[in-house]
Amino acid sequence: MEDTVTIEIAVPQTLLAAVDEQRQVLGESASQFFCRGAETLLRRHKERRMLEQYVEARTKMPDSEEVQEARRTLDGDAD
Repeated sequence: MEDTVTIEIAVPQTLLAAVDEQRQVLGESASQFFCRGAETLLRRHKERRMLEQYVEARTKMPDSEEVQEARRTLDGDAD
C-alpha cells in the first residue's frame, strides 16, 4: 500500500459543490476524486510532452504526413 499524506487545499465553493456531486455519483471520496484528477492531468501532460518530442524528432527526419497529423493533434489538445 502506498504511503499517503494529508494535505489541505483551497478550492472555490462552486468547484467543491461540483466535485461533491460528481464524486457521490461515482461513489468516491473527495480524496479519491482529486487524486484521480491529478493523475489524469499528469498523464495528459506526459503524453503531450512525448508527442511534442515525437514531432521534433520527425521534423528532423520528416515524414510530412505523420508530422502534420501530430501537429493537428497538438493543436486540437491545447489545454
